[in-house]
This record gives sequence, C-alpha cells and structure tokens, in this order.
Amino acid sequence: MAKKCEVCGKHPQSGRTVSHAHNVNHRIFYPNLRTLKTTVNGVPKKIKICMKCLKAMAKD
Repeated sequence: MAKKCEVCGKHPQSGRTVSHAHNVNHRIFYPNLRTLKTTVNGVPKKIKICMKCLKAMAKD
C-alpha cells in the first residue's frame, strides 16, 4: 500500500532540512500514518489513516 491517508489523501512531500550553517539536505516528509481496523459497508477492513483524521474521528 502507498504511504497515503485513505481519508484525507495526505501523502509524502519533498522538502529540505536547513542547518544553522545553511547546509541543505533534501529529504521526504512522511505523514504520521497508523493502521486502523474498521468496518466499511459492514465488511471489516484495515485502512491507513493519518493521526489528524484519527483524532477528528475520536472527537466525534
């Protein structure tokens, strides 16, 4: 499976880490994904969901 949230569509983004000496390193920022067991249309299923969506679901 891809490193993508199945609820909001959040996916890895490329960027840079810049130190105090302005040394630039290219890196990839991954979303904070967790595997959640849930039922979709009455069928148990595992989905990958980001923590922002999981917290929003827990709040409701």
